[in-house]
Amino acid sequence: MAKTQQTTCVCGAAYDSNGVCTRCGKKRPRSGGYRFIHTLLCVIGVLILFFCFGNTTALRSYSASKALTDALRSAKLSDADVPFTGKNVSDYIRSEYVADENVLPEDIAQAADGMGIPAFLAEKLDGHFAMLRGDSDTPVRIESAEITGLLDHITESLHESCKLVIEESDRQQIESVAEPVLKKVNALSDGFGSTKAGRAFQRFGVSIWAYVLEVVLLALLIWRWCVIRKNSGKDIAGAFKGTGITIMIPAALTLILVLIGGIHTLFIRDDVVGLYGVTKVLRAPYWFIAATGVSFALFMLELAAYMRAKKQYKELAPAEPAKPAKMESAPVVPVYRTPCVSCGKELESGAKFCKYCGAKQEQPPKITPAPAAPSAPAASAPAGESKVCVCCGKELAANMKFCKYCGTNQETGENIVDAVLNGTAGFPEAPEDDQ
Repeated sequence: MAKTQQTTCVCGAAYDSNGVCTRCGKKRPRSGGYRFIHTLLCVIGVLILFFCFGNTTALRSYSASKALTDALRSAKLSDADVPFTGKNVSDYIRSEYVADENVLPEDIAQAADGMGIPAFLAEKLDGHFAMLRGDSDTPVRIESAEITGLLDHITESLHESCKLVIEESDRQQIESVAEPVLKKVNALSDGFGSTKAGRAFQRFGVSIWAYVLEVVLLALLIWRWCVIRKNSGKDIAGAFKGTGITIMIPAALTLILVLIGGIHTLFIRDDVVGLYGVTKVLRAPYWFIAATGVSFALFMLELAAYMRAKKQYKELAPAEPAKPAKMESAPVVPVYRTPCVSCGKELESGAKFCKYCGAKQEQPPKITPAPAAPSAPAASAPAGESKVCVCCGKELAANMKFCKYCGTNQETGENIVDAVLNGTAGFPEAPEDDQ
């Protein structure tokens, strides 16, 4: 785990004081510790959301029907297996707690079933599910006196069958053990069931809006996970892969347990009632929970693999050929025109024949400037020196009288082309056509 931050970007440039690359503009990646802590929080959040999804699904299934409570009322506690012992409840009680050999297993089974513990739990669940459905506003409470009251149903039968007497000290011991546990359960039930807000919260937990909220929170959690990996310089596909693995583990374990429980029921005799009907009802919604979780996890893993394959393909794909650069337009050079000596149409300066009538163009005579006022004789420029045009300013040889760029007379300042266009160049007029 890196404890120090990078000082240079992957492009080789340094970061500024704000952690931004001075060349490519990328932000400095966060440290490995930042990624570990925030990834761990995302994993815990995904697990909590998966638990909430499973709880919503199970409670909606149980409260929508009376399958669970009906299975409890028809169950026989005496036939229930005690885990890791290979015995049922009646056999376990006889071997561990009854020393009198005259007490028969049938008597103990009759006593265990006579207490009516499964039916008692069914009544409590009915009240709780009625509150979740909105049929009742009364919170469910379990008092220790109700537990000891179950003994009163079998006191007489136990005394007649096996001369077993339940003394008052036995009741007090049961109450002392059950009181702390029931006190916490009742406090939780009163806290969520005695107020309107608490009942609304419980009913929201089994509504369709709970599914919507869980999906929205999961989407936000995945987005946050992507931001964490992006800030750490990692690909965002890892966030989708991490979400898939996080959900895959509890979903796969749930599916394995449900399968084991389902296969185990195939080896149970039909005449044994026990609690197998209850466990079958309890296991039913977890088929959907496990299958949904595994399917979603596989989808997230496949999505992460697709994103990484797509990124790798872009990196290895040949670069597209560069588009040819647009040629810059050449600067427009002005073209001077002169009239044809025959038809008078304009031609480019220097044309020897007219492209309209084919007449040969006479070269314009040399313009003789008017005599200028006498001035001091200019010193002849030494060979090899240059001068600039009096009109366009371009560099010319020192002995040139006309500018080779614009045609201006360097002594008079008159442009030869303008003189031709204005008719002051001294050309002879064109001959008239014969009639």
